[in-house]
Amino acid sequence: MNLLQVSALLLAGLVGGGLNAVAGGGSLITYPTLMAVGVPPLLANATNGIAVAPAYAAAAVGSRENLRGQKRRALLLVPTALVASVCGALLLLNTPHSVFEAIVPFLVLAATVLMAIGPWVNRKVTKLNGGRALHPVVLHIGVFAGCLYGSYFNAALGLILMAVIAMGVSETLGRVGALKNFCTMLVGVVTSIMYGIWADVAWWAIGVLVPATFIGGYVGARVFQRIPERPLRIAIVVYGLVLSGVLLARSL
Repeated sequence: MNLLQVSALLLAGLVGGGLNAVAGGGSLITYPTLMAVGVPPLLANATNGIAVAPAYAAAAVGSRENLRGQKRRALLLVPTALVASVCGALLLLNTPHSVFEAIVPFLVLAATVLMAIGPWVNRKVTKLNGGRALHPVVLHIGVFAGCLYGSYFNAALGLILMAVIAMGVSETLGRVGALKNFCTMLVGVVTSIMYGIWADVAWWAIGVLVPATFIGGYVGARVFQRIPERPLRIAIVVYGLVLSGVLLARSL
């Protein structure tokens, strides 16, 4: 660990935390920065999963008022989210380094595409829902898939869960967001425990990223809120496409 590495992670944490508070996609900043400072891809993924967990918990606590009247629904989602998170973590723990390095460009590309189509998906979901809740099975299948993905590679996890939860419940955006935050908190708890015990992680990097993402979420959001969401999202998508291309070229 040197001053340059710490400075890079501090900046990434500040920017990533701010992006998560506005448009999402913070892990598209923090994850590649971990690799840039010398953390191997698989280790960087587990490290990033632990580093963002406290921010997930903070978001869940901050939105707890919007969970009022949804206690039963939230509790029913606990087994689904926990089982999916355990499965995703086990999958990562059993993925060879060489295999993960080969699929990282496609994971980054998938997260970038989700960032690009997120608003369109939300509009379609709202139109499809039409104020009516779909079958509860849809909600649990979607949450399972989202938490499975999120515990394996958490970039764009919030976008996925917002879309699938909005399809399964008939609630305001704020109350959907509260359920999303509750589920991401569960993902963070599982990944922190499992990766903290069984995975190789860069604890020094976690020590830098955790406070940086917290500060970024509070202070950075005030800066990013002055920028219209559309150009901000476009900038993140362009960055993600370039990054996935660079990672793919390196893996060939």
